[in-house]
Amino acid sequence: MTRRAHITGRGAVSPLGADRAAFLEAVFEGRSAVEPLARLAGTDCLTRVAAEISAATLAAAGGESELPAHLGLVAAREALAEAGEPERERVGLVLATTKGDLSGIWGEGRGLGDPGRLAVHMARTLELGGPALAVSCACASGLSAVAMAARWIEDGELDEVLVVGTDGLSPFVLGGFSSLLALDSGPCRPFDRERKGLNLGEAGGALVLSGDPARSIGVYLAGFGESNDANHITGPSRDGEGLCLAAQRALGRAGLDPTDIAYAHLHGTGTVYNDEMEAKALLRLCGGPTMPASGTKAQTGHTLGAAGLIESLVAIEALLTGRAPGNHGLEEPGVSGGLNLLRETTELPDARHVLKLAAGFGGINAALVFAR
Repeated sequence: MTRRAHITGRGAVSPLGADRAAFLEAVFEGRSAVEPLARLAGTDCLTRVAAEISAATLAAAGGESELPAHLGLVAAREALAEAGEPERERVGLVLATTKGDLSGIWGEGRGLGDPGRLAVHMARTLELGGPALAVSCACASGLSAVAMAARWIEDGELDEVLVVGTDGLSPFVLGGFSSLLALDSGPCRPFDRERKGLNLGEAGGALVLSGDPARSIGVYLAGFGESNDANHITGPSRDGEGLCLAAQRALGRAGLDPTDIAYAHLHGTGTVYNDEMEAKALLRLCGGPTMPASGTKAQTGHTLGAAGLIESLVAIEALLTGRAPGNHGLEEPGVSGGLNLLRETTELPDARHVLKLAAGFGGINAALVFAR
C-alpha cells in the first residue's frame, strides 16, 4: 500500500430521514422505519411491512420513477458537498447496486436493471470525469465497492473516488424474496431466538474517498478483505469460515488483531442461517467472546446494494462519537454464545478501529476496517 484512502464526504437518504444527520440520529436513538406497506401495499408477497422512503422524501428526491438513480444522486450530492466539492472532472465513481434501475419493468422509466447503465447515467448527471464502474455482487456490493475505490486510491490511479450504494423497492424485489421464503411477515428480529426472516428497505448512501489526509473527516479505511465460500446460490456457509476469512484479510491489511477492534457492525439480516453463520464467523475470528457488536437492518430494512454504504456511515459515526447503536428488536439471543450483542446505544471508550461485515448470495463475503 502506497497511501491510505481517507473519508472526506458522507451522504444518505433513507426511510429514517432525508439526509445523513437525520438517518444517524434515528439509528442511534433506536428508532425503526419498518412499517406497514404504503406505496407497495397491493404487492402480492409474504409480508405486510417494509422500510419504504416516505412520500415527502420520495417527492423531494425526484419521484418513484427511476428511484434508485434519484436516491443515489441525493446521497452523492450530500457526500460531495461535505468533501468540499472536489473538482468533478477528476472524480471517479464506483456504484454498488443489486438490481439497478427496474423502472422500465415496473414503472414508466427507462431502466431495465442494468447496473452499468445506471453507473454511467449517474456519472454523467454529476459531471464526473473519472472512470465509472458498477459493482453488483449481491448484498456485499457496498463493501466491495468501497474496497474497489480504495484500491484505486492506494495504487495512485485516482485521487478522489465517489462510492454510491442504491436500491429501491419494487414488486420484483418483494416477490423475489417471498419466493425464497426469506421475509418476516412482521418486524424482523436479527439474532433473536424467534427470528423468522428479514424486512426489506430502500436507500441511497455515499462516501467520498481521497488520497489527501488534509481533507479527511478524521477517519480512513485501514483495511479491506473479501472472499467467496461458494456454498450455495442463496444460502450462507453454515460454519462462517468464508466471512471470517474476509475479516482476517481486512485485519491483516490493516496490521491489526481482533483485540484492536472496538466494535463490529454486523450484516444481521434476521434470517435463521445468516445470523448464526455471522455469529460463528466472529467467534472464529476472535477465538472466543467477541468485541461489542450490533446490526441495524431491523431499523432500516435490508437495503440491498445501499446497505454496505449506509451501514458504513453507522460504523464511521461510532468511531467519531465513541458510541455504538443497540441491536433493535433483540429480546433473547438465539445464536452461538459469545457474540457480544449490544441491547442499546453504548459508549465505546477510546475507540480507534471498527469492523464492518457483509455477506451476500452466492457466498460472497466482505469486510472493512475503519480507523481514526
